[in-house]
Amino acid sequence: MENIAKMKKITYTKGEKIDTDSRKKSLLETLVDIIIGFLLFLPVNFFVLPLFVDQIASQDILGVLSISVIYMSIALVRKYVLRRVFESFRG
Repeated sequence: MENIAKMKKITYTKGEKIDTDSRKKSLLETLVDIIIGFLLFLPVNFFVLPLFVDQIASQDILGVLSISVIYMSIALVRKYVLRRVFESFRG
């Protein structure tokens, strides 16, 4: 526990409970992430999925992988940006 406290630059004394990432902040970040993800992927579904109708219908593996890469890339950027925003609020 002392090593973790030193890594996070927190003073730790024996018997003291330190909660650096409060549950409320984690819950808020998770809820914001889910809501933004939902709102972001509504238009993405509208524009991306019609481009792959034939690949979806024929169950083409490259088409399915292409859709997956698009969604994964968008989700990665979304998570990174949100994480940086919440870290900037943290201090």
